[in-house]
Amino acid sequence: MQFDFVKTDIVNMTSDAIVLPANTGLKEGSGASAAIFKAAGRKRLTTACRKIGNCEVGSAVPTLAYDLDAKYIIHAVVPKWIDGSHNEYGLLSSAYLSSLRAADLMGCSTIAFPLLASGNNGFDRELALEIAIKSIESFEGTNLKKAVIVLFGEKVTSFVRTQGYEVIEIPEDLKKEEKKQARRDKIRKIFDSSAAIAEEVFDQQLQNVQRFLDDPENRKKIVALATRIVNKALESI
Repeated sequence: MQFDFVKTDIVNMTSDAIVLPANTGLKEGSGASAAIFKAAGRKRLTTACRKIGNCEVGSAVPTLAYDLDAKYIIHAVVPKWIDGSHNEYGLLSSAYLSSLRAADLMGCSTIAFPLLASGNNGFDRELALEIAIKSIESFEGTNLKKAVIVLFGEKVTSFVRTQGYEVIEIPEDLKKEEKKQARRDKIRKIFDSSAAIAEEVFDQQLQNVQRFLDDPENRKKIVALATRIVNKALESI
């Protein structure tokens, strides 16, 4: 699948789905997780996560995006680095693939990821980048057509450029933010006026996602693909 690198804050992205690096309890964390919770509306997003409960490492689950300029937040449970012998890289690839599949099942055409596991999770940044790229490139969906890997800050942006990739920079000018905020306000009013309908439709889609990801055969397919991706990534390093 096609993808681009973009330098900006992920909460400023306009996308059908925005990926949040989650923990198994789907509770607010630090970094991108905290930023997304704040921008989406902490109270409603926390309530939605509590309703779902838990999600296993390497899997993903969607919620509504509320105040973000998106339809859904995909909560991808990313592994923490231990010692390399606990299938860390396979679980990282699985988190990408599960997020892509969830977004596709929700009818999304675009999805925005942060560079998962490249911060506090302790992964080697070069290999984390390779796994992100190969996982996204390998995915073939029905609805999903485009992915963006969002880079926050100059350090990670410079690193990606040293690996030979072009990074698109989005200027953070005031007029753009004012325009985006007005759009968010409009979306929020629409959502608030039709919340019951939106929740009902979403609940039906969520059940489809959960049935797919909970099916042992589907999980086996994701894990098998993740294993092949990791092996290719290891060969390229």
